[in-house]
Amino acid sequence: MTRRILRPYWVAPPACEATWQGSVRDMSTWDAVSRAAGAMRRLNRALSGRRLPDDTLEEVSVAVHDLADRFDTGTKRSKLDDMMTRPHLAAIYSGQYTPLELAVGEEIEFDPFSLAGGEFHPASIGLIFIKESDDSVVGAGTIDPMFAGPPERVHGGIQALIIDEVMGALNRMRGRQAYTAYLHVEYRGPAPLGVHVTFRAWVHETDGRKIYLKGSGEGPDGRFLDAEGLFIQREDQPEGSLPAP
Repeated sequence: MTRRILRPYWVAPPACEATWQGSVRDMSTWDAVSRAAGAMRRLNRALSGRRLPDDTLEEVSVAVHDLADRFDTGTKRSKLDDMMTRPHLAAIYSGQYTPLELAVGEEIEFDPFSLAGGEFHPASIGLIFIKESDDSVVGAGTIDPMFAGPPERVHGGIQALIIDEVMGALNRMRGRQAYTAYLHVEYRGPAPLGVHVTFRAWVHETDGRKIYLKGSGEGPDGRFLDAEGLFIQREDQPEGSLPAP
């Protein structure tokens, strides 16, 4: 079975100025957001994976709605503004296309607000991204059963999301701001839940603004996914940015 995801050739927004002078700066640090997001992930997994009596669930429902009411009184967040508070993200969005200075084996902060590995995302899958080489990245972790499709298998859409983000982390590590134009995923077998899995992405070839990547997913019983993607670098490359390799 295959899954094809087609997207237009995106043109990114123009180089961003620090528009986060107001509400985002007022957060002071992201430590509290990180702790709150972690608590929400724990709650999500508990609700998905544990049984409780109906009357207890009703109490939980009331408590969660009360907490949501408190959030509703807050100011609205913008992901772009949030990302501009992270130095390497602000740099690349302002046109400073330089590879991340990481040693092999070091963790990559790709997008801390993302679903696959975002520390600040309340439903993050919780994967980490590691530099494998200058041209390859590994995404690794354990996928919770709340992300199941068929029983005891990771949902196919979740797998596609993960390999897309691993490829995105590779582009970011290499100092490229590029957008998914095409993603082809071939499922070779069931992706297991609750055990360590790895997703790899590597550079296949480049052609001007076009970046062709390949990827794979593996678990204890072997490979369960192959993928290939086409990514397009920003059309409006800021003056002085690095050319495509």
